[in-house]
Amino acid sequence: MLFKSLKNVVLITVFSTVIFSCKKDDDNVTITPPRDRTVQYGEDEITINNYFEENYMTVDADMNVTIAEITDPLTQVSIKDQTDYPLQFITVKNDSRQTYLKGGRVEDPVDYKLYYIILNEGGGQRPTTVDSSFVDYRGWNFDNVEFERTVTPVWTTFPSERLEFRSGLRQIFPLLKTPETVTPNDDGTISYTNYGNCVVFIPSGLAYYNLSSGANIPAYSNLAFQIKLKGLRYNDHDRDKILSKDEIYDPTGDTDIGLFNQDSDGDGIPDFLDTDDDGDGVLTRNELKIPGTTPQQYYPFNDIPSCSGDQVDPNRLKKHLDSGCH
Repeated sequence: MLFKSLKNVVLITVFSTVIFSCKKDDDNVTITPPRDRTVQYGEDEITINNYFEENYMTVDADMNVTIAEITDPLTQVSIKDQTDYPLQFITVKNDSRQTYLKGGRVEDPVDYKLYYIILNEGGGQRPTTVDSSFVDYRGWNFDNVEFERTVTPVWTTFPSERLEFRSGLRQIFPLLKTPETVTPNDDGTISYTNYGNCVVFIPSGLAYYNLSSGANIPAYSNLAFQIKLKGLRYNDHDRDKILSKDEIYDPTGDTDIGLFNQDSDGDGIPDFLDTDDDGDGVLTRNELKIPGTTPQQYYPFNDIPSCSGDQVDPNRLKKHLDSGCH
């Protein structure tokens, strides 16, 4: 089971990649010591804004984006000035991690502007950063050289023992929604209608930073991606019958405070990865069983009672978080 042995292992130094293809080791070079992150981000902001002023964007009938350098200012409107698909940004922290334990986030003081363009919001459900997303993507550098694209959609999740996207990429997912409809076709293909589709421009600090990845992604590269959200699975990482997204009891907007720092029993393992949230020796999933149900049923998250059985008080201490309940 994923994360089952977390209490016994100081887990996982995270060096995941955005790219899913394998690259030769000699293509990947880490520059040490890394540059100061605040200084580097100041340079990245200048580079990114110059990119918006010096390049224009076209969108074809299938909502695929092409970006190229402006050669005719009279007919080509810059990314910054075009109004068909407004350029926007959110301010985010780097949620990359050294470990998945409480306090395991990388040291990075920067408040990053993550610029994006919504081509279509989508008509279905909205993921969080800890859910599994089924995506098509295409990535290119700021010389407009493409370095990767999917042939068919791929699953990515965070945190994961397998494939994770980099921080700047996964933090854009909550702005999109899944398709309104998904229809299998007679020829074996699948049609997706009204799915989330965006372009995101990622500063180096939220991408590879001081790591190069092949010839087209040198260290300190700013990157751009087009993302199409084709599907979603809400995760229950510790399989305790509570969705990971619901184990955020302090939703401050800071992922590390609202999720990874939610540690009810103080053992260093975030609740959404902890099979025994209150450390009372009883698995959380067993505390959520509805007595007398056959087959066994479990309380929905909003109906989990307190130790006394109260299911009404919104401020109640739910039984799986009350170490004195057993």
